[in-house]
Amino acid sequence: MSDYILVLISAALVNHLCLQRQPIRRLHLHALGLACALCITLGVIGAQMLMRGVLSPLQAQDLGLFLLLPWFALLAWGVPWLLAKWRPAWPVAELPALLLSNATALGLALQQASDDSTWLAVLRQAMLAGGGFWLALVLFADLRQRSAHADIPNVLRGLPIELLGAGVMAMAFSGFNGLFTQ
Repeated sequence: MSDYILVLISAALVNHLCLQRQPIRRLHLHALGLACALCITLGVIGAQMLMRGVLSPLQAQDLGLFLLLPWFALLAWGVPWLLAKWRPAWPVAELPALLLSNATALGLALQQASDDSTWLAVLRQAMLAGGGFWLALVLFADLRQRSAHADIPNVLRGLPIELLGAGVMAMAFSGFNGLFTQ
């Protein structure tokens, strides 16, 4: 359940701190979501290769963070560059700064490094986490758009209503906890 809460709070903070423009264009939101999903998926797979191929034989798993931070920084600059080459009309100019603030990929990579999961399980969890983060960004953008026009007290506007929404979504997603276990 704590994984859901961390993903939702990370999405709420990225949405609030980095996507301040009102209203957020849908193309920009989905370009960010796709870039985050790609960064999370590629980052976790690459982190697994670094941890199992480089650090495990050297018995230096504690140095994983020092290898993973440059790897995710490289992805934060490389994925928007690839998206700009693939779709030149997409707004990817400010994506590297947003992707550097995404702690979901690093947290998932560190969690996967401590598990002895198979490559297929790692790939599945990375793709689901990337898609879940994309979904959370879209949900928080919709929450922000709806709360701008609703009769909400001024004290709750902005980050407080988003964190309340994150709590409600975490409770809803906790219902899925243990659903796919054997």
